[in-house]
Amino acid sequence: MTAPSPQPLQHELPAPALLALAASLLTYLFSLLGPYSPPVLLSGIILVCGGVIQLTYGLRCQQQGHPRAAATLLPFGFFWLSLISYEIFPELGLGRHPNAITMFSYLSLWALFAAILFLGSFRRSIAVQTLYGAIMCSLLALSMNHLRDDQVFLLLGCLCGFIASLTALYIAVAQTINDNRGQEIIPLGHWNEQWEEKGM
Repeated sequence: MTAPSPQPLQHELPAPALLALAASLLTYLFSLLGPYSPPVLLSGIILVCGGVIQLTYGLRCQQQGHPRAAATLLPFGFFWLSLISYEIFPELGLGRHPNAITMFSYLSLWALFAAILFLGSFRRSIAVQTLYGAIMCSLLALSMNHLRDDQVFLLLGCLCGFIASLTALYIAVAQTINDNRGQEIIPLGHWNEQWEEKGM
């Protein structure tokens, strides 16, 4: 009698989309840090690829009946693609950089969207909560950076963004290993399930 093959675990977000999110976010953050800024064309290519991958997996999740993942990936896919017109095109001589108020409003609205995702993730894993919370703080700090002359909010936004990128990478690796083993080898922090078992 052969042993049953391990069943894939249910996840909040697919691993390839998380990797695309991490790559897009890191590219955007490094483009804000002058000495470490990658070439403009390379940044544009990474943002386009990351946005398209997230859109593709968002549509796939919607077709497979995972509206929560689709509601996260589809907007973020459009976010990276729209960010190209603000950050990449002006560097290539196509249009002008938007003013500070425009970028503050733009990033603040996306920080509000990330805040909604964060508030809706309290019954999910702690890793996903950390991801959404770090993205929210990063976008909020980067939006405030456009209204300040110092670099405090820029550094804070980049720090939170790096935490979000590392968290996305951690979740993607953990999901891949856990799927291959058929059980949770690398913890993601499903604390709500543990509390429910204890009757809390």
